[in-house]
Amino acid sequence: MKKIVIILSAIIFMYSCKGGAKKSGPLDFTNDFEGQIGWVDIPHGTLMIGNAHSGKVLSKTTPENQYSFGFHRFLKDLSAKRIKKAEISAWVNLSSANSTGSLVLAIDSAGTGLFWKGIPTKDFTTTPDKWTEMKGSVLIPATISRNGELKVYFWNSGKDPILVDDIDVSLKEASN
Repeated sequence: MKKIVIILSAIIFMYSCKGGAKKSGPLDFTNDFEGQIGWVDIPHGTLMIGNAHSGKVLSKTTPENQYSFGFHRFLKDLSAKRIKKAEISAWVNLSSANSTGSLVLAIDSAGTGLFWKGIPTKDFTTTPDKWTEMKGSVLIPATISRNGELKVYFWNSGKDPILVDDIDVSLKEASN
């Protein structure tokens, strides 16, 4: 019996350490839109059930609803240290070759934009009706107030619908 417990424990340990998993530190956030706690649907109602990249729920952006479901947190609530860098990614499915949009990291305070960086779809090889991963790194200026609200979302700046799924946000603290 003791041997079985040891063998099962070893198997569970090896399985839990299996490579390739997403980062899971205190400053790593991911949403496949199946679970929505801590994430914001701006302005409203972009979530739908459909042919998602993972699971069944995705965010559909259109000219009428340009902004996907997104991540919103105040910098001071994320870490006692300054956030110096963000690695962001999302999976997108463009409805046409003319679809345009950007994966955005923005920081606002009291309704005023402090920082904005968009990673455009044109920087990635995309095929209509196929899921494509977009990703990039954004350096956050040291002058940004910790009272600012960090936002990560997809912005559809074109005329065609774009589906969005699996947004990931991984933040790096400054060493000081």
